[in-house]
This record gives sequence, C-alpha cells and structure tokens, in this order.
Amino acid sequence: MRAAPRYAEVAVQLPVDGTYCYEVPERLVERDLRGARVLVPFGNRGVAGVVVGVSDELPEGVHEPRAIDALLADEAPIPAELLALCLWVAAYYEAPPGEALRVALPVGSQVSARLIVELTPEGEAALGGGGALAPRWRDVLGLLAQAEGGLPRSELLRGDRAGRKLRPRDLSAVVEAGLARYRRELERARVQARSERTAVLVDPVDDDDRARLAQARARLSRAPKQLAALEALERAGGAAAVAALRTEEPRVATHLRALAQAGLVRFESRRAAPGVAQAGVEGMRAPVAPPTLTGSQEAALSAIREGLGAAEFGAYLLYGITGSGKTEVYLHAIADVLSAGKCAVVLVPEISLTPQLAARFRARFGDLVAVLHSGLTDRERYDEWQRLRAGDARIALGARSAVFAPVSDLGMVVVDEEHDSSFKQEEGVRYNARDVALVRAQRAGAVCVLGSATPSLETYYAAESGRYRLLSLPERPTPRPLPKVALIDLRVYRPEADAMLTAPLAEAIRETLDRGEQVILFLNRRGFDTFVLCRACGEAFRCEQCSVSLTYHRARDILLCHYCGYQRRIPKTCPTCGRAGSILRRGLGTEKVAAAVGERFPGAHVGRLDRDVATGARIGEVLGRMARGEIDILVGTQMVTKGHDFPGVTLVGVLCADTGLSLPDFRASERTFQLLTQVAGRAGRGERPGRVLIQSYRTEAVAVSAAAHHDYEGFYRAERVSRQELGYPPFGHLAAIRFDGPDARVVERAARRLAERVAPASLQLGVSVLGPAEAPLARLKGRARWHMWLRASTRRPLRRVLEEILRGGPEVLAQVPAEVRIGVDVDPISAL
Repeated sequence: MRAAPRYAEVAVQLPVDGTYCYEVPERLVERDLRGARVLVPFGNRGVAGVVVGVSDELPEGVHEPRAIDALLADEAPIPAELLALCLWVAAYYEAPPGEALRVALPVGSQVSARLIVELTPEGEAALGGGGALAPRWRDVLGLLAQAEGGLPRSELLRGDRAGRKLRPRDLSAVVEAGLARYRRELERARVQARSERTAVLVDPVDDDDRARLAQARARLSRAPKQLAALEALERAGGAAAVAALRTEEPRVATHLRALAQAGLVRFESRRAAPGVAQAGVEGMRAPVAPPTLTGSQEAALSAIREGLGAAEFGAYLLYGITGSGKTEVYLHAIADVLSAGKCAVVLVPEISLTPQLAARFRARFGDLVAVLHSGLTDRERYDEWQRLRAGDARIALGARSAVFAPVSDLGMVVVDEEHDSSFKQEEGVRYNARDVALVRAQRAGAVCVLGSATPSLETYYAAESGRYRLLSLPERPTPRPLPKVALIDLRVYRPEADAMLTAPLAEAIRETLDRGEQVILFLNRRGFDTFVLCRACGEAFRCEQCSVSLTYHRARDILLCHYCGYQRRIPKTCPTCGRAGSILRRGLGTEKVAAAVGERFPGAHVGRLDRDVATGARIGEVLGRMARGEIDILVGTQMVTKGHDFPGVTLVGVLCADTGLSLPDFRASERTFQLLTQVAGRAGRGERPGRVLIQSYRTEAVAVSAAAHHDYEGFYRAERVSRQELGYPPFGHLAAIRFDGPDARVVERAARRLAERVAPASLQLGVSVLGPAEAPLARLKGRARWHMWLRASTRRPLRRVLEEILRGGPEVLAQVPAEVRIGVDVDPISAL
C-alpha cells in the first residue's frame, strides 16, 4: 500500500528568494528529513538543497510538485539549532535561505548534478529498425548510441563531431516520444570525506569458525611479526587503519595480507578520521601553564562564571585596555565550559590573528581546538569541520564564518576585538558575525562575551544601557603601564620623502634599535607608489573597471587595482598625449616605506605585513619571525594592529594618522580612533616600557587626540553627541540599498525611480530616505554604482520598507531594469 504523500520545503543552494516545495519519494517518507541535504531538480539541472520543513499538506498555490531526486546520505543533517539560526540570518539580512545555509556547510561540500540523456530500448529499436525517422531525430539517437552510458545534455546540444548543431526542441521531442530519457548524475564536491584502508579482525560466526581461527592463530607462533600485527589490531579494538599501524612496523601491510590469507583479518574501506590543522601553530610558542590572574581579571572571570552557572543567556562586554589580558579570561572561562561538558566558539576578526591565538589555545587545550579560517586548505577546513561535528574537537576558533561551527551543547561564544569591521560580510549574505554570535548564544542559552579595548559605539551603548553587563580590565598584568604617546605635527616637522619619517621618529627608531628592541611602523596603504600620472598632460592612470587610481607595486613591476585585481605595465609613453619619459609615480605605501626604512637603517632587518606579502600560511611565517626577534622593524597596514603580542616591541610609529579621517563615512572617526589605539597597544607589552609616536596633519582631531591620551570614554562621549544628532547607530537603524549595472545612466535612472516609488510609504512610516546618490566608489569591477540609505529610529518600519522594495510586486520591480542588480545591506558597516 502506497504511503500518503508528504511534501518537503527545500532551500536550494542558489541565490534565489524563498523556498520550494518538492514531493518526498515513497522510499524517504519514513525518514526525518528536516535539516537533511537533498538533490532536487531545479529548471533543467539538479542542485543541492536543505530540507527546512516537511508537511502532509500540499502548500496553497502549489500544483504537481517535482520529486526529490536523492538524499545525500553520506552527509549528516544540519542540527536543528544551526538550521534555525541560518533561517534567522536569511530573514534578518534579507538573503536567500539557501545561501544562508551554505555558509554553515564546510567549504567544498557543495554538490550538483548534471542531466544525462540515454537511449531507451525503444530508441535502440527505432535506430536499428530502419524505420522512418526525422534526420534530426536520427542525429540525436546516433550520438546516444555511440556513447555508452549516455551523454550530458549540455554536451549533446553542442553538436556532433561533424559540427552539426542539435536543437533543444529536437532533443525534447525525442524524449517525449520515449526514444530517449533523462537521468541525473551526481557531481561530487571537490572535497569529500577521505576513506582509508582498514584492517578488521574476523569475528567467528559459530563453533567451527572459532576452532578454525584458533588453529590459524596457533600457527602464528612461528611468525612473530604477524602475531604482533594481530595483537596491535586487538589493542585498537579490532580495527585500525593500515597507515596508522605502519608507524610501528613499516612492513605491516605485508603481515596483514598474510593474516588475511589465513582468514584472521579482512580489509575494508572506511571513512578516515579528519586530520588536525596546524594553521601555522607550529611556528608559534605559547605558555602551557596559566599565569596568575590580576584582581580585575578575577572579577571579570567571576562574573562570567556566574552566567555560566545560571545556564541561561547572558551578554558581557569585556572592556579592557590593550594588553590587559582579555585572552586569559577567555581561556579560564572556556576551561569551565569544557568541564561542564559543553562546547565553545571563539571568533577573531582577521586571519593574521589566528595562528598566534591558536597557539595559545592549543597549548592549553590541545586537539580539542579546531581552527576554521580561509588560510587553511579546503581539505584542512573540511577536516576541522568534521572534527567539530563528530565532537572530537569542542572549541571552534576562527574568523567570521566560524560562528556557524557545528558544535553541540554550546556553552559560550567569544567575539574577540568585537569592534572590527571584518566581522561584517560585505558580499553575498551580508551578515555581521558579532550580531549572529549574540543571537546564537541567546537561542542556545549560552554566555556571549564581546571583548575589545575600543568597543564599537553600538556595543558600549548597549552596555551603558544595561543590555550587556560591563566588565572592565583597566590595567595590564605586567609591571609596565600603557605606553606614552606623543603627537608629531606634520605641519611643523617635515617628513622624509619616501620613508615618511620625521626627525623625532627617526631618532626614536635609532635609539630603540641601539637597545636591541623592536619597532612597528603603521601606514594603512600598501604598494610602492599610490598614484601614477603624466606630468605633461596630467592624465592619471586609473583602473579600467573601477573608479580608483592604480597603485604601483615595485616587486612585481605592475600597476594594480586593489579592488578588482586589474593590472598593467607602466608604458614608456603616455597613452593620452604620446609624450615619452613623462610618467611620474607619486605617493607612498608600505612597500616603498619598507625599502626606504631599510636604506635609512642598513643594519636593521626590515619586514612587511600587508596583503601583498602575507597571505595564507605566509602570515604565520612573518608573525613567527617577529615573535622570534628575527625582524627589527615591521612595516605594515592595519594587519599589524590586530591583537599581536610581541614583548620585544617598545616603539610604535604611526606614519600618517589622517588617511581614513576624510572618508565619506560616518564611522570614519571611530575607525581612525580604533586603529590608532590598537596599534599603540602593540608597544610595551613585555618588561620594558613602550613609546608611541603619532604623526598627523590634524593633531586636534578628536580621534587623534583621544587616542594619544588612551581616552576611550572621552572619544565615546564626543562621538555619541554627533551620532545622536544625526540619528545614526546606536540611536537609529540603517539599511543600504545598492544598485549596480554596466550603464551608469540606467543605474541612476533605476535608483531615482525606485526612490520616488518608496518615498511616500517611507515618510508615512517614519523612515528617512537618504539619496539616491552615486556611491563614493562610483564604479567597481566594471559596474556603475549608486546607493540609497534608509534610516529609522526602530527596526520594524525599516523592515516594512525593505519588504516593499524586495517583495512589492510588479509595480515596484518595473522601476528596475533586468540589467541592474539590487543589493540590500541591513546594518551596513561601510558607506563606500
């Protein structure tokens, strides 16, 4: 008797809105499919999707749903807690649910299917019977007859070897006539679970079997190495990977084959245990024994332990000056979490932070730590994900996407450097990992700790308002206080052209090197020359795809766009006026500064830390050399500001504090203050006192002067006033609507029309429409860009307007041509 039909709501892993209804095949009706990954037909192809709901009722408006093709049985379902979190992310950030679920899956695990066309028995008979067949039908059947097992539909439509094109309608007609049929063939992901050859002891099934095995074992007294291999298998519980046994006996495979011939052992292919990613940890040293906590650290830890003991959600802001030992508080609290049998997630903002922090966590917790970040290979990330899902690792440590780590029994989430803008995903699903971490902890009844020396205004305001509990670490655990900071006015002291060093900074570097100490120099621009132009006609070299200047990189001898990667050589003559020898290179970046500093201090070892020299595993190499004292002067971009702990650094020089202050972004002042405070905190973290010199053309700017005085509260009060006057976060809520397309005029027209369409409703709901206006980066990757911002005092009316724009029906969509893309950014971080 056929079971009653059931229907699955599936989020397909494509950038499409909503979910889709599929019929559950009879063979799967009794399975609990919620959270399972399935293969479903979508258009003319098969795609992976996740079942988000199952019902006995056919949804209203759905007629004759297609059936699920297959259950991806080798993949465990997404846990219910994680599934619900991803659906919340999709709803809150106005993202396709399938794309939101994709970020919770390990990289490389996506699967798809291709449509295979194969000949039916009727088709074979028709082709061989010599009957009347249309020439195009015979072409289709002839190609299928030559291909054993069928041909992909896409390949079939490309034509035969003679170049004859087949039309889709001819193929469809052949299929409808029953002469050919479709089937879906699964295309596996590029990273799959590894299998390994495993030796397994044969279990006896009856008394005769037991007697036979006993006799075979008795004969092993004359083969001691075979006996040793058998005993190793017994110690391993009856099964072990051949590769693992080979570490004790290199020729164990030969002995195992002999045991198999004797009937004592059999071989199987089993899923391999995931390897443990080192992630550059081997180049880092970290103490194993925990240090004695200060009084303020003890007080903060005690408050967090209260929350852990209550076993309910609690949010804490751990506000501690740079070098105050926030990480040690995390480590002690996580030890309590593990003791309670629960798991933890630790988020860090930058890949450059992860190796150093991973070393400290691994030193304390060993292989219970799984590292998740883009600097690992796909295989390493997949293995770490599998270790977490299996419970072999119980601490997920990584960058933004680690907030979706598949840990169970979550007890604590830590967001270190919570203020950092890199927690915000700027493409695809534009989620903020800090905010998702709070929601995940709340849903799991876990504790969430946000740590920073320079909290975002939103976070500090929440703590000030009582929504988060404020915990303070006002001093460093070392005998040394915060470093002394001096401002150097660049309007008074003229810097050297290429090194950007004023006389006071150059002298301070010399003194530091003479004492055998280390220096960090910070400039938030990479490259050698930041703009190139013709001195004859003034023509500047700009990216052909983006509205930005090209930067010259001397090591590669190219002009490079830092946004889309476009590159070209510097011509010998100006392409505009044709003048030879007129090309000038001006400006400076970290590459030029490092070269000039190396010439200025020839005895010093100069290193660089920016995206040009430090990617993937090379980040760990640079940081390891710095930690071992092999680098005397480290020149870098904001990568050098991210929580590094180098006891040998006693001098930090900021070459120009003003580079970000003039950006058209209401967060420009906050970001500048945070960068300056964070980089200043790299000095004096050991036994010797630190010193910071900040060069600036605007020493009176609040962001610069407050950073020089380590005065977060003063900066917060000043910035709070301006934000409140304008209704910006934390005193209001924002959403950005971004338009882009190949034609600037079409994009502008679409933006203006849509703004006019939603303005009346927005006004009634109390939502301000700012713009539309051309984006500061007016062209990016070949597409013109406009944006419109929505601002409201509460979230509800803002969401109403977003729904009007995204799901307002044909009258709204008619304002936007097909070639113009619309992107929604809820709680935007960047205004560019």
